[in-house]
Amino acid sequence: MKGRNVVHEVGAAIANRRRSKGLTQAQIAEGIGVEKETISRMENGVISPTLQRLGQIAEILECPLSDLFRKDAAGVAEQAEAIGDMLQELAESERALVVNLVGEIVKVLKGRRSH
Repeated sequence: MKGRNVVHEVGAAIANRRRSKGLTQAQIAEGIGVEKETISRMENGVISPTLQRLGQIAEILECPLSDLFRKDAAGVAEQAEAIGDMLQELAESERALVVNLVGEIVKVLKGRRSH
């Protein structure tokens, strides 16, 4: 991510996460004490939110601040949550086996992309 691109990427991450949580721009704005237009401008990459504002937004969106700097973080978080729900039904040793298996699959898939 570079310069203006970062602002657009963060804005898109905020918008995606907000939509996935079923929240409106007005609700986010009210939660951090700004106008709805400010949230719109952040999401569209017109203005760059301060780190303090990003922290407030992340809190409202119930995500780590770092998720707002990653592409498709909302989708990944939802997938991770779904996997977590599945793992809860297993014994600890079975969970460890599944995590190791997923790790091996990820290594194979990453290797296929680099060839």
